[in-house]
Amino acid sequence: MVPDAVVGKIEDGVVVEETVLEPAVCWEGSFELGLNGSSGNSEIFNFRFGVDGKRKSDFTELTLDLDYKQDSKDSIQTANRLFFDGRNEWLLGASPWSIFLHGTAEYDEFQSFDTRLASDAGFGYQFFKTDITDMKGRIGAGLSHEIGGPTSDTPIEASFGLDYSRKISAKQKFSASVNYFPEFADFMNCRVISKADWELLIDELSNLSLKIGVVDRYDSTPNGAKHNDLDYAVTILWKF
Repeated sequence: MVPDAVVGKIEDGVVVEETVLEPAVCWEGSFELGLNGSSGNSEIFNFRFGVDGKRKSDFTELTLDLDYKQDSKDSIQTANRLFFDGRNEWLLGASPWSIFLHGTAEYDEFQSFDTRLASDAGFGYQFFKTDITDMKGRIGAGLSHEIGGPTSDTPIEASFGLDYSRKISAKQKFSASVNYFPEFADFMNCRVISKADWELLIDELSNLSLKIGVVDRYDSTPNGAKHNDLDYAVTILWKF
């Protein structure tokens, strides 16, 4: 734990007044909601909800992300997925390096498993960061475990990640990320999560944006399911 900074007033070599300066802490985040459907020859209803938050201080950066998706057609459910992602990074002063601890929890009614838990830890590296662009990479190792699936193995995985964002204009932003989790025993057995988002600010006063997002989840061992799950959505995003 890094101690708070102390500022003292000194008179004749003696500290007569002390003020503790706590590290600056800043929270920011967003809510997103998407709905679409049809009624007539076919009944279609698609619902998507998401919330994310970031807490940053001089020494740590915590990011949390929760996404839920439910689709149905003619009263038959076709998708029901909940995905949580959390990462805490310990910043090493002015160094571009950082230490991270990361975890995910995924529930998917239409996968071969009920729930998949995964965690990894390692080092991050800030390649560059400006007011316009931001790019960070990660390397580490961890574990994953499926509950309610055909296997109860807990493979040891390597983890490689890359995050990129660019402010296209005063009202537009693009961001993308890719996370690759190969098993140490066989790098051909792997999971890959790729994501890309485009945001357009539509109301500056209320911080409302239009968001178009694409997420691809690849699993080399789907146990009877498809290797790729591709999600794309248009949602309304409110930032706070």
